[in-house]
Amino acid sequence: MTTHLPHRRTWAALAGLALVMSFARSEPAGQTQPQFGGAYAALDARRQQLVNDWVSRFGDVTGQKLPPDALYDDVISLSTKTTFDAITHALTRSLLTDASGAQLGDALSLVERVEAVRGEISRTSSDHQFRMYTRLKPDALDLLDRSREFTRRADNSIYHKGYPINYREQGGTPSIQFSLASDGRRADIDVDYRSSMFPASLFNGHLSASNSDVRAGSNYDRHVNRWIGFQNWWRGFFGVRLENQPDAGAKSGSFSLPKAPRAGKKSIDVMVNDFLTAWLIDGDIVAAMGYVSERSYACLAQDQEDPTDFDRGMAPFQIMNSLKAAHDAVGRRTSLEGLTLGTRYAKPGLKAVQQPHHAQFVIYAVPDTIAAEFDCQSRLTLGGSSKIEPAYGNYYGSTFVINGRKDQTVALLWARDDGYWKIASWHTGSDEDDTPAPDAPPAGNIVRIKADDGLVQASRNFLESWLMRKDYDAAFQYLAPESYACYALNRSPDQSSVAASGNMGPRLRAALEEAGARVGKVRALDQVISGVQPTHPAVRIMDHPYASAFSLTSLPNAITDAADCAAMAHGAKFPNDLPAEFGKGYGMTLRFRTKGGEAPVLRTVWSKKDNAWRIIAYDIEVP
Repeated sequence: MTTHLPHRRTWAALAGLALVMSFARSEPAGQTQPQFGGAYAALDARRQQLVNDWVSRFGDVTGQKLPPDALYDDVISLSTKTTFDAITHALTRSLLTDASGAQLGDALSLVERVEAVRGEISRTSSDHQFRMYTRLKPDALDLLDRSREFTRRADNSIYHKGYPINYREQGGTPSIQFSLASDGRRADIDVDYRSSMFPASLFNGHLSASNSDVRAGSNYDRHVNRWIGFQNWWRGFFGVRLENQPDAGAKSGSFSLPKAPRAGKKSIDVMVNDFLTAWLIDGDIVAAMGYVSERSYACLAQDQEDPTDFDRGMAPFQIMNSLKAAHDAVGRRTSLEGLTLGTRYAKPGLKAVQQPHHAQFVIYAVPDTIAAEFDCQSRLTLGGSSKIEPAYGNYYGSTFVINGRKDQTVALLWARDDGYWKIASWHTGSDEDDTPAPDAPPAGNIVRIKADDGLVQASRNFLESWLMRKDYDAAFQYLAPESYACYALNRSPDQSSVAASGNMGPRLRAALEEAGARVGKVRALDQVISGVQPTHPAVRIMDHPYASAFSLTSLPNAITDAADCAAMAHGAKFPNDLPAEFGKGYGMTLRFRTKGGEAPVLRTVWSKKDNAWRIIAYDIEVP
C-alpha cells in the first residue's frame, strides 16, 4: 500500500500513516492492547488542545476523522508520546519573567501550534530525534529575548540545520533549548538532560541521542528534580511495563553467575527460546543471566554522563533486579504463547531465519555492519567502521513484543561468547519510521574559501601533538590563556569548585592527556577523528587537504567576540546581529569516530596571538 502525504507533513499525518498500519496488524479476536499511562486524558487542557489541533488539521487535509484521544492513546508510538509529554511538561513548568520580575507567562505559551513530534527514529541523525517542531506566536522571539530565564547562546552551527538561533534555559541541566529559524516563528524544541563534559563527552557515540530522551539512563530523575509533577508511566525492561523502580539494593550473594547457558551450545532459536522461558516462564533469573554477555553491560554504561565511571561490577545485579521485576510484572505464565509475539524489524540487510518459534519471536541473521551500529559497546569504542565487511554468521537478532505492546518492540543482538550464543546488546521501543521531519527552513548558501596555510598547519600540529605524538605539553601550548575559562563551562556537575579555584589551566592540560591516553596509538588523524562541516549560514567553509579529519571555517567577528568563555560565564548573550565582517577568528570542528553511533562535536575558535595561531575558546555541541 502506498500512502501519499502532503509535502509539508504534520505530526498528525505521520500518525495517520501509523493508523493505517495498525489496522493492517489488528489484534486477534479477544485481545486488546493494554494501556499503561501516558494517556490523552492525563494531559491538561492546553496540551490536549495542541493534540486536538493536530487531529483537526490532519482531518482537513485527508478527510479522515479520528477522535484525538484514539489517535494519542492507540496510534502514537511510545517514544513520540514520551517526547511530547516531557517537552510540553517542562514548558508548562518554566515560568518567564522580565528584568523587573514581571510575569511573561510560561514557556508553553510561546507555542502557537505543533507541526511535528519526533521520538526515536532509527537511521537518522540525532538532531532529528526526541524533539518537537512548532510554530511560535509572533511575539515569542521578543519574549525569549526579554526573559531572564532564557539566554541566547552561541548559534547552532552543526546541528538543527535551518534553526540557527539558540536560546537555552538557564540554571544548568536539564534545560529547554529553543532553536529558531531566522523568521523567529518556526522552532525546534528539545530538552537537554546532559552537561557536555570535556573530554568524557567526546567519546560517547550514544550521548547525542540520549541527551534528549527522557527515558534514557537517569534522565527521568533529572527531569523531576527540576520540573516536578512528571510521572514515569513508561518504565520497563525488555519491553515489560514496570509499575515500580526495580529494587536497587540487591548485592552479590553466595551464588555465582553461570558461565554457560543452561541449554548449552545449541542453535540460535533454541537459545532465544530458553532465555525467554527461563526469564518469563520459570522466573529462574540466575539461569537467564547465563544468556547475558558481559559485553552487554555497555548498554547500561552508555547512558551515563561519563561511561568510564560506570560500575561494571554491579551491572549484572542491576540487570538481574530488572529481569526479576519484569517477570513479577508479567505474572504467572505457563507458556510463551500469547505472552510474546514475534515482530518484524524493518531494516535493510537483515535476513529472516526460518525457525519453529516464529510466532513468539523473529530471528534475523545480522551482518557485521549493522551489528556495529546496533551494538552498545561499539558506541563506546573508538575507531571508524569503514573497514567492517557486511559478512553474516557472527551475529543474530531476535525481535518481539510482550503482551501485545506494539509500542515496545524488543530487539536483542546475539553474538558468540566462549562458543555460546549470548545477548551482546539490547534495544527497546524504536519507531522504525522513515518519514522525514518537516522541511527545514532555508539555511542559506554556504560560501567556500581557501584556508590560510598557517592555520591549517597549526591545526594539524595541535591535533598530531595531542592525539598521535602524545606530546601534551606541545599541544597545551596551542591553548591561549583565555581558553582556560572554557573548562569551567564544560565540566561535570560535581566539579562546581573549578570556576572558583581559578586554576583551570593545569586541569585543561590534564584533560588533554586523559583524552590522548584514551585514544591510544594513532597512525593517522582520520583514523580517530572526522571533520564536521558547519551549516550556519554566516560562516565560510575553508577548503584544505585534511578536511576528512577536521573542518575549518572563517567566522564572523561577532561570533569570535561572543566566544569569550569568561564573558559567557558571567551571563553575556550572543549578539542578535552578525555583520559580514571577518578576520578575527576561525573555527575548527571535528568529532571522534566510534564504531557505532554519533559522538558529539568539538568546536574550537582560533585566532592569531603574537603572530602565532592559538585556540581562544572551545565547546562541545550536542543536538
